[in-house]
Amino acid sequence: MFLGAHVSIAERIALAPERGRSVGADAIQIFSRSPRMLRRTKPIPPEEATAFREAMPANGIARAIIHANYLINLAGPDDNTLTYSRDAFVEELDRAQLLGVRDVIFHPGSHMGRGEAYAIQMIAASLDWCFEHANAPDVFAVLENTAGAGTVVGYRFEQLAEMMKGSAHPDRLGICVDTCHTFAAGYDFRTRDGYAALLRTIDETVGVGRIRAFHLNDSVGDLGSKLDRHEDIGKGKLGKEAFRFLVNEERFREVPGCLEFPGRDAGYRRNLKTLRSLVTGTNPPTAGPRPGGKRGGRGTA
Repeated sequence: MFLGAHVSIAERIALAPERGRSVGADAIQIFSRSPRMLRRTKPIPPEEATAFREAMPANGIARAIIHANYLINLAGPDDNTLTYSRDAFVEELDRAQLLGVRDVIFHPGSHMGRGEAYAIQMIAASLDWCFEHANAPDVFAVLENTAGAGTVVGYRFEQLAEMMKGSAHPDRLGICVDTCHTFAAGYDFRTRDGYAALLRTIDETVGVGRIRAFHLNDSVGDLGSKLDRHEDIGKGKLGKEAFRFLVNEERFREVPGCLEFPGRDAGYRRNLKTLRSLVTGTNPPTAGPRPGGKRGGRGTA
């Protein structure tokens, strides 16, 4: 697993890889634009996109992922919400293509009272619309599993599987497993048996091979709490063992795993140190700093 963190794009998006290196990351997650407004933003200048792509290998960053705007709701319960959300997601896909980033992670959506069946069907239809209107042939739409609070969908892997089956472009879809959300939604993977059961569930629904990223967050809330509140690795109700299983999983050798908490450099460094302390074996599947300051990993984004 390529371990990393969510880093800022303040001032220039091309500075993000350097910020990743400064906290000891092998992978980075970024917003490609403001995460809290749906209206269109200024296009990324081509020279800035080129600078970002060049900064990735120059700073030893193996993978980059984009987290989409928080306000996007592809299950929009009304035409206005749906139109703005679809347009914003198309923009996210297009910006990823320009930056050379292959994965755009997003929260599936909320039915706002119209029911889960409606939401699942509408999300699949919205994804098809977005793929057909975007100029982003190399980009995957990556559904993030949710904690299950309120009227959000995607808190069961069966629901994510239904969204994929309902789409005409399942080959363009993947999933991001958020460890806090998974635990808060009721999946207990704190023991080896529980971890194995979780991977079986994922494989029997969406397929383990569709995992394209992890959000590595401990949980303030207890098992099944539906509370989406992150904590430092090993200091929450999830604990260290679950992360030990993940960072030593051979199947996830090429998958980025990014911290989202606490959002500060010192905290990221501390949590990355904790995660790397859990890695075992002579050829561990988790990338880390190599001699001479070079970081593990292949590829650019």
